[in-house]
Amino acid sequence: MNEKTGPNSRVIDVINFLAAHPTESFTLSELAAHIGLSNGSAHRVLATLTEARYLSRHPKHRTYSLGVALVAIGQAAVEKHRGIDVARREMARLTAELKGLCIATAIVDDELLFLAREGVSQTHDGLSRVGERRPFVPPLGLGHIAWAGREAVAVYLSRAASTLSAPMRSFLERSLEVIRARGYAIAANGKALRALRQTATRPIDYPRDDAYWQGLKQLIGELSEAEIQLLDLADTGREGISYISVPVFSPSGAVALELSLSGMPDAMRTEDIEHYAERLRTAAAIVTSETHGRMPVLEVGRAVG
Repeated sequence: MNEKTGPNSRVIDVINFLAAHPTESFTLSELAAHIGLSNGSAHRVLATLTEARYLSRHPKHRTYSLGVALVAIGQAAVEKHRGIDVARREMARLTAELKGLCIATAIVDDELLFLAREGVSQTHDGLSRVGERRPFVPPLGLGHIAWAGREAVAVYLSRAASTLSAPMRSFLERSLEVIRARGYAIAANGKALRALRQTATRPIDYPRDDAYWQGLKQLIGELSEAEIQLLDLADTGREGISYISVPVFSPSGAVALELSLSGMPDAMRTEDIEHYAERLRTAAAIVTSETHGRMPVLEVGRAVG
């Protein structure tokens, strides 16, 4: 954020920053430094938001935090996007039955936004919080893009030109066909993928500078085929499954949400993996049905198997 950015963007930046730190409070100068504003500009924005009760100001410490008015706005948004509540209910049922962590994500501003989380991870991976984001770059978000039209898929795949070799890009494209046929995406755990997921996932206020993107590109280039997409479920290796993800479709047939299961036990047989995948597909199908969604009719040559 810089001083040339419009005042509306400054308001959004303040709310987004505090949403990424919902239990914390910050002084005016701390918020100005985090967001990239002068103290004068920050004061005007904070005064406006506090007056509207979007922010609360501690009278003694003079710190700012999220205000009570945002509770009503958040509740209104949940009522509008009813699928999130339905998804959270099904995710809770799923993780009460199976060991693992379930997260719902959506594509927002060309990023993967974490919307809901249920369950407990059985490993040290997948500990991301609601509100955090990952960039929507290959192979991240494969389950979201697999059901899109040819043009959207082509744009997505073009982003891999600088990070993956030609053979790996071909494998990536073939993986989309397998995902559509199976009805879910799945990847094997591995050192490169574990590091990629941890590096890519950042709070909304985290700056994505040149060092961030360089580290991301390097890790993507180190991924094995199985870490991109596991074609043979028996080939999990010693570290097991990284994630299984299934789409929730909107009434228009687009992917509205994706439910991802991670943090599962390391030692899983093929039949165990298939059971987890089928239970996740069932949960996603219930959410799709209750929100009047439908599976898309894909273009010729890309039919669902």
